[in-house]
This record gives sequence, structure tokens and C-alpha cells, in this order.
Amino acid sequence: MTGAAHRYSIYLPPCYAADGRNYPVLYLLAGNIHDETKWDELGIDEAANAAILEGGSPPLLIVMPDGGWIANNTSGGPGSYETVILDELIPHVEGNYCAWAEPAGRAIGGLSRGGYWALEMAFRFPHAFASVGGHSAALLDQFAGPTINPQFTALNNDLGSLRVYLDIGDDDYLRTNTINLHEDMAAAGVQHEWRLNEGQHVDDYWAQHVADYLAWYVVPWSTGRDSYPACTSSGP
Repeated sequence: MTGAAHRYSIYLPPCYAADGRNYPVLYLLAGNIHDETKWDELGIDEAANAAILEGGSPPLLIVMPDGGWIANNTSGGPGSYETVILDELIPHVEGNYCAWAEPAGRAIGGLSRGGYWALEMAFRFPHAFASVGGHSAALLDQFAGPTINPQFTALNNDLGSLRVYLDIGDDDYLRTNTINLHEDMAAAGVQHEWRLNEGQHVDDYWAQHVADYLAWYVVPWSTGRDSYPACTSSGP
């Protein structure tokens, strides 16, 4: 445990707790100059509301933590931001909300530095999540060794059935390592979704694709609420 307090925002669907069942959970991590408000600023709440009300998405929880010092000053492994998410945040959410507390009910993604962290965790623990997304991932941590760095773990670890999504703008200054990761995964036969879009490493790029990201994450999750376990949480 890190012993530090970490802020987070959480999106609850319009029908939250109405039927006494759990919800799948999407964890979205932001970049190194952002906080827990970034994904909301990009429009993820509005995209989720629209998709749910139109029937294109199952109701879900979206958890958006503030990375803080530890996300920007550690590279991975025990005692890093990985510990905050896997050992502190996820158990907290699953213990206090109507969250589907199984790997099939979890997805994780992030933009920029948050994209690095999402890939770092999911590639190290591929059986903990159904899906992972690296959106303009900042794959440039020089202190991350081969057992931690997603550019190695994507190839050296058995990702099993983990769904993987990689995207970046064609004018993004970080594009080289993400393109290399895509090409290495393709050459090794590691299945993943790949998108090289027009754009740069800016809010406008991510805001433009927020609805696309959400539509991809929810694919494995049923819109039929009867298929979800009963909620036993006594929290919000």
C-alpha cells in the first residue's frame, strides 16, 4: 500500500442502483498534467449518457482518478501507481459501489501518461481486465525495465483474451513508440485494435474520439441488466 490519499471522480449511470444489480466499470487515467477532472472535461460523461439512453451502451461506472506525484514519478511494479490502482482504488470501488467485481467486468484505459499506465498494468496483469486502451500513450519512460515497459510486456507476456486498443494522432510528437508497438504486436501476431488518426497530442484530439473509445470498451458487456450479479454494496 502507498499510504497516500488519492482523489477520483466517478460517473454513475442515470439508472444507478435502480434494479439492485452491479455494473461493469471503466477506469480512465489522465496525463501527467491532468487530474481527475480531465476525462469529464473531454466529454466522457455526456458520451456515456447519450450512448446509454440511446441503447448503444450498457449502463456502466466510469472511474477517473488523479494520478498525482506517484503516477509521474514511478515507472511500474510494486509500490508504484500500479499499486494505487490495483490494490487500493479497484478494491475501494468494488467495495463501495455496485461494481461488477470480476475481471470480465473491468476495463482500463488512459491518455498520454495515463495511457502508459493503463498498458503497463493490463499487460502485466492481463487476466485482471477485459480490455485496455492506450490513447496517445506516452511510451517514453526510460526507467521502465523489460518486465514493466509495455513495449516489452506486450510481446513477452501471454495476454490471453485481453482486448487491446491503441490509437494516436499522425502529428503527435509521441507517435513513434506507439507505432513501433503496434508494428511489433502485429508482427508477433498479438491481436489488437489499431487507429492512426489525424491529429496531435491535444485535448481536441481526445475529445473528438471519446465516443469511439467508449463504444469500443463496452462491446463485451451486455445491455441486458438481468445478466449482471446482484449488488451487495452498502455504499453510494
